[in-house]
Amino acid sequence: MRGIRYFRSNNKGQVLGLPMYLIVIMIVAVAVIAAVIYMIPRGTQTMSAQVTSNSARAGTIQTDGTVTFTSFDVTVSVKTNDDRQDPVVGATIRLSGGGVVAEETTSAQGVATITVDDATLDVGVNEQYMKMTVKASGFEDFEDNTAVLLYRP
Repeated sequence: MRGIRYFRSNNKGQVLGLPMYLIVIMIVAVAVIAAVIYMIPRGTQTMSAQVTSNSARAGTIQTDGTVTFTSFDVTVSVKTNDDRQDPVVGATIRLSGGGVVAEETTSAQGVATITVDDATLDVGVNEQYMKMTVKASGFEDFEDNTAVLLYRP
């Protein structure tokens, strides 16, 4: 004799339904995370930086007229401006290259003077650029890969 069933159980349907819910939840979670990342504010303003003066000394003239190359001593003045040509105060300016790194912060006029001591050129290298990176809060970073040229005359 067969028993009477009051409900039908579909175990296959229940097992297949659970992964589908997890997939839907994961898709929604990824969409929410993408929306949150999109809303993170970026630097809203752009800035520019110009090297206003550059002096480098890279050798000593001997009594016989030959030049002995030692290291470079470089002094660079940099002026920063925003889109409206207003000075950018408190920007961090970094010069790197020639085996050294130097950093300075801009003044209320948007100007910084950076002195780099003992920059060198490798043997057989007659010229090399120093890279300038400028960072300030609320601004996009500014980079100039050819800001300062170190060269042997």
